Amino acid sequence: MKLLTALLLVSVHASAQAAVADPSALLGLTLADAYEQLGVPARVYSLRGPEAGQDDVVFEFTQGIALFFYMDRVWQVRIAQPYAQPVMGFFVGSSPDRAVSVLGIPSRSEASAWEWALPASSYPVLLRALAGPDGMIAEIYVYRGDF
Repeated sequence: MKLLTALLLVSVHASAQAAVADPSALLGLTLADAYEQLGVPARVYSLRGPEAGQDDVVFEFTQGIALFFYMDRVWQVRIAQPYAQPVMGFFVGSSPDRAVSVLGIPSRSEASAWEWALPASSYPVLLRALAGPDGMIAEIYVYRGDF
């Protein structure tokens, strides 16, 4: 029984790692889909947006993945430490230049944030990278641009 539990935990962890190589694949997941792919979140909390109707429920997982739900579907994915696998060809902790070398010139750029439009099938998908105090990428957000 312990071996079976350990194998299930390893398989859930491995699928979570594989699933975020392209975080846009997680957009649109239902609650059941998220549980099946990533397992039980370590934390669940609500996050109030700047405007009425922009409230989300966030499922935060120990491996550095957070899913933002609106109306029972994932609309945004955050990748941060301790996640150590490549995301879209670069890592949390990479320099902004590395992200630019993989994704091209950002469509929007600010002092410590960069945004790219990603190819999508039926709705716009954006990737936003935020720098930490050291200037390196600390957080990666992939989200539906039509929300």
